[in-house]
Amino acid sequence: MTDTLTRPGFWTATVHEVRRLTPHLQRIVLRGPDLAHFPRLGAPDESVTIYLPRPGEAAPPPMTLRGEVWGYHDEPHPPIGRNYSVRAVDPAGARLTIDFALHDHGPATSWARQAGTGAGLLLWRCRAWFRPPADTRWLVLAADLSGLPAATRAVAERPPGLPVRVLVDLPDLADARDLLAAAGDDPTVHVDVRVGVGNGHGPGSLADRLRETTLPDGPGYVWVAGEAGECRTARSVLRTVHRLPRDRAVCVGYWRTDSADWERRYARFRPLLDQVYQDGLAAGLNPVEAGDRMEEALERMTR
Repeated sequence: MTDTLTRPGFWTATVHEVRRLTPHLQRIVLRGPDLAHFPRLGAPDESVTIYLPRPGEAAPPPMTLRGEVWGYHDEPHPPIGRNYSVRAVDPAGARLTIDFALHDHGPATSWARQAGTGAGLLLWRCRAWFRPPADTRWLVLAADLSGLPAATRAVAERPPGLPVRVLVDLPDLADARDLLAAAGDDPTVHVDVRVGVGNGHGPGSLADRLRETTLPDGPGYVWVAGEAGECRTARSVLRTVHRLPRDRAVCVGYWRTDSADWERRYARFRPLLDQVYQDGLAAGLNPVEAGDRMEEALERMTR
C-alpha cells in the first residue's frame, strides 16, 4: 500500500453536470481537456484533492512549481482544498465524477450545494489505499457517508463471485440508493445500513459492528473509511480482536469530529509532528500507520 503522488502538476476542470443523487450526496461531473490525461490508479478508493474557487473567482488560480513541488507557494490566502473519492473516470470523454457528501456546514458542502455548470476547479494529487492481496477470497467494507462513494465503487467493481459485506452508517436510508443498486440482487453481497448514527451526529457504529462481526474463513481484506478517531479504533479491533495482519486491512480517516481543535493543536507542533510522520515512513510504516504515530505524538504533546 502506498500514498502516491502519481505525477507532478495539476489538472483543471469545469462543472459539466450537477445532480442530487441522494438526500446527502451531490453528484458533480467534471469535464476538461486535462481530464483526458487524468491517471487511473485502479483502486475504488482513489481520491483527488479538489481546490475550490475563492470568493469572486470563476476558478482557482494555477499552482506554481518550487523545488519540484507544485503548490500555492506564494499565495497568502490559498484556495481551500479538500480530498474527495473519485466515483468514475472517463478519459475518453475527459470526464471525472465526484459524489460530494453534503454536511450541515463546511466550504466544500457550501460550494457543492450551489455549484453550477461552467464553475472551475483545480485538481491535484491522486492517492489510493485499497490494496487487497491477490489471494483475497472475501471483502468487508465499512464506511460512513464520507466513505460511501468509495465503498459503492468497490461494490460496483468487485470481481464476479467475490463475497462482500458492507457496513455503513448513514444519515438517511435513501443515501444507500446507489450502493444498493451496485449490489443488485447478487446473493454474495450483503449490505447492512445503520441510520442516524455517526456522521457528526453522535458516535458511529462501525468499530463496534466490526468487533461483533465474524469474519469469513480464508484470506480476506477489510477496508474502513470514515471519522479519524473511529478508524483508529477500528484498526485496533481488526488487529487485536480479529488478528488481521497489516496487509489484510486498511482504515483511513476521511474527516475529524474535532477538526478545528486538531488543526489548532497541530499548528503548535507542526515541525515536530511532521518529523514524526517522516520518521515513521522511513521506518517502513505505511502512510496511514505513520499518521497514527503522529496522532499519538500529538496527544502526548497536548495532554
